[in-house]
Amino acid sequence: MNNVSNIIRVLQIGMHDEIGGVETYLMNYYRNIDRTKIQFDFINPYNKLCFENEINELGGVIYKIPNFKKNPIGYYRKIKKIIKENNYQIVHINMLSSANILPVIATKKCKVRHIIVHSHNNNIPTGIIRRILDKVNKKVVLKYATDLFACSDLAGLWMFENQNFTLIENAIDLTNFKFSINIREKIRKELKVDDKFVIGHVGRFCYQKNHEFLIDVFNQVQKEIKNAVLILIGAGKLEEEIKKKVNDLNINNKVIFLGTTDKVNEYFNAMDLFVLPSRFEGLPVVGIEAQALNLKCFLSQNITKKAKMIDKTEFLPINDAKIWADSIKDYINNKNNENIEENFPKEYDIKYAAKKLEKIYEKMEENEKY
Repeated sequence: MNNVSNIIRVLQIGMHDEIGGVETYLMNYYRNIDRTKIQFDFINPYNKLCFENEINELGGVIYKIPNFKKNPIGYYRKIKKIIKENNYQIVHINMLSSANILPVIATKKCKVRHIIVHSHNNNIPTGIIRRILDKVNKKVVLKYATDLFACSDLAGLWMFENQNFTLIENAIDLTNFKFSINIREKIRKELKVDDKFVIGHVGRFCYQKNHEFLIDVFNQVQKEIKNAVLILIGAGKLEEEIKKKVNDLNINNKVIFLGTTDKVNEYFNAMDLFVLPSRFEGLPVVGIEAQALNLKCFLSQNITKKAKMIDKTEFLPINDAKIWADSIKDYINNKNNENIEENFPKEYDIKYAAKKLEKIYEKMEENEKY
């Protein structure tokens, strides 16, 4: 596909086959950016890309390429071929770490004018090989990238060290995250938790999200708060392990595994409290979404303080389950009128944020500073 119109086509790399923070960020912006001016196209190294049908409907082109792990040479060559044939001058590379920098190298070899590297994390899982690759490859990232983006201060400092970077907020569509008593009652009835205190969590079952710790916390809570239940939304490789832990603790009737869903906003309505004890995060979209619904939130102290959108949100250390359990029990036992509306930062309203990114792309196309 050749860029024959005046529309600026941006090649997006880093979309996965399962819904996560990067995928949510990309689609929030893609849905709200002016697509008569800016169009996103996507690289797909999987069987099917996340949101593939919607991307096609919105006018995006999806390029199927070999899987990086199975065929890294083919992966690299196909990215180069796509960039050259379509003359992309803005390539936006969304990264959780610097472990795979072949897109950065391929883009540099094609002499792309704007090579955007966008940091979406502030750490990586344990693993000596991945950590070595990340440490070594960061030098290449900083050498080849022309533009550095980050979702938060910690994500930028972690990946880009002392280099300047542009903050691109993980903004959300606030129209989808408004409290509704009707939706709350409907979902709570469906889940049979009408008379329960509902603690909620949204996240992929992986090392980063710290589910094992969360189960330990909830186990302490439910011993005292008899009507407490825990809702877990997400999927992942550690899901069966967590289910086994729940079974071993004999709390199956109090933990609900919901899998993945495109109705997270509705489930937020059903919650009384949101918890996110992650070992690390860039800036969690789910935390922003929960706060948009005015939910009380307990977040990990390893998450940037910029994730605090409303005053009632608190940060807790992840090395002590008792502190989390006591904080949750105190909140339940001393709950006051927590539904007072608070001002939500406009920077995290996607209608505002999409205009900001749009102008950045336009400045890049015109080779001007943004």
